[in-house]
Amino acid sequence: MKSPLFARRRSLGSLFALATALWVGSIGIARAACSSESFTVEGTPLTIQLCLASLTLDPTAASRVARVEATTSTPSRNATAQLTLLLPLGTAAAHAPASIELAPVGLVGTLHLTLHVAPTTVTIDSALLTPGAIIIK
Repeated sequence: MKSPLFARRRSLGSLFALATALWVGSIGIARAACSSESFTVEGTPLTIQLCLASLTLDPTAASRVARVEATTSTPSRNATAQLTLLLPLGTAAAHAPASIELAPVGLVGTLHLTLHVAPTTVTIDSALLTPGAIIIK
């Protein structure tokens, strides 16, 4: 028969191993959850980085809620916006509309995006700049 002290050490060791695995796994997901695309708007390079912060179920709305951090950058400025997207239940991936104002980075207009949200990533499917309805992607 093993001593209670040995059993306790073994339990603590298992708990430590589990915590380490979850921590390492969460880092891998965080890296995979960001995407970046570059465009030219008004002759200025514009980069948009999208990071999927969370994807949760909303049982009251019968949908999923994706929280996305959108960082918009030009060579001289950058701005971050928090996007909340409602996604249908029943599919692993879905599309959702989002809009990003470009004034905080010194450009005129609004970028209207169609985002593709998967369980671990979010990417830009299409982009339209207004005013002028200019197709960017």
